[in-house]
Amino acid sequence: MTRAASTVQLWVIAVRSFYEWADAHELLETDLIARMTQLKYFPPGTRAGGEFGVTRRVLVDSLRSVTETEATPRWIADADARTALTHLELGTRDRFLVDLLSTTGIRVGEALSLFVADLHFGGGSRQLGCHHVDPHFHVRVGNSVENRARAKGRPRTLFVHRDVVEAYIDYALERREILSAASVRDSSPHVFVNVRSEPRWLGRAMSYQSVKRLMDRCSRAIGHDLSGPHMLRHTFATRLLRGIDCDPVPIDVVQSLLGHASITSTRIYTHDVETAMKAATSALAPRPTPPMTASR
Repeated sequence: MTRAASTVQLWVIAVRSFYEWADAHELLETDLIARMTQLKYFPPGTRAGGEFGVTRRVLVDSLRSVTETEATPRWIADADARTALTHLELGTRDRFLVDLLSTTGIRVGEALSLFVADLHFGGGSRQLGCHHVDPHFHVRVGNSVENRARAKGRPRTLFVHRDVVEAYIDYALERREILSAASVRDSSPHVFVNVRSEPRWLGRAMSYQSVKRLMDRCSRAIGHDLSGPHMLRHTFATRLLRGIDCDPVPIDVVQSLLGHASITSTRIYTHDVETAMKAATSALAPRPTPPMTASR
């Protein structure tokens, strides 16, 4: 009798759990557990990967259900929703944050780890070891953060559009004005700090929970589920690779922009494209099969 794939998968989970227990108690004399599982990397933004990505041990492909599919990152495919988000009225800090995430693809943890000293929006300084002339910022991994933010990935330099620079200037001016009016010393090195909160929290580094609440407000305002700030990173990468509103960008360039250590992590954004390419190739057969005619 044939069993449903979901049923078989439940049986496999039970069998695996039993053998893992036996292996933990040194009751096995073979490497069965090692042959049943393999290490697999789940990229950030997927259901299994969460915010930062994770490597965990999973069943080998031959033991996984044939119906099991890898979740591809969600992105804002609706052009109207992307436009609405771009023109959505937000506070200066939130506008700058959304613009930065949308146009550079940095992780939210990297954004929350940014220090004001990392922003070289007026160009670099050779005296400080930065030779870049155009507006840019440095993604660093070792900043001593105040908000437990995690800058995961590779240190890198990212360039920004002048609109992003102007959004930052608006935010910096308002930040100074708000904290000064509240007699709060602006001592945090963080770029993103609390400017709309109780006095005791004013000027402190912005938290991930605050960014998540911002995304929830944006979702309701534009009528599109953003699911989280990482969706802006996915949208950035997908648009570049597919050439949406721009010329297609080579995958190795996108890899560098995203700070991926392995290009395999970047390829998750090409999944749908590869599927469409296969379908298109199959549709243009070199020798099409003529339609069958009824025999007489």
